[in-house]
Amino acid sequence: LARAAWEVGAPQIRNRGTVAGNLITASPANDTITPLMALGASVTLQSTKGTHTIPLKDFYTGVRRTVMQPDEMLVDISFPAMKTTERGTFVKLALRRAQAISVINVAVILNLEADTVKSASVTLGAVAPTIIHAPEAETYLAGKQLTDDVLEEAARLTMKASKPIDDIRGSATYRREMVRVCTLR
Repeated sequence: LARAAWEVGAPQIRNRGTVAGNLITASPANDTITPLMALGASVTLQSTKGTHTIPLKDFYTGVRRTVMQPDEMLVDISFPAMKTTERGTFVKLALRRAQAISVINVAVILNLEADTVKSASVTLGAVAPTIIHAPEAETYLAGKQLTDDVLEEAARLTMKASKPIDDIRGSATYRREMVRVCTLR
């Protein structure tokens, strides 16, 4: 999450903007949504009618659309602390180095037991109308050691989960970059 927050916009935006604002704008290319989704975050909304908490995975209904009502305010973002056996990362691919919108971003959280993956959370941004999980890759990684072959297959399964818009779906460059990002190389 810290790495993703560092990638958001320009220094001026990072100094004035908020993670809540990044979540509410509901762009699938927003950098902080992807790791928060991987972390299993929830948001709390409040209005004069009351307060309710929604899992972040249920908050988004489409590109720039949420379940938030006009009279509601996002008042809290929460997620469970990572276990000492968990490791995570965030990687972003953009068309330039600074102040760039994600072409794709990925957050990966692995729960490791010795050298074996106990469980995995893999989320992708900018490849579908909302941030998505790569469930086949998550299931595949469980019980595996992280060899080159396992990483390559997990990357293939992650790529298969994406639903990019038609103008880039067939792009060989896009596919190569997606495999590179997904294997965190």
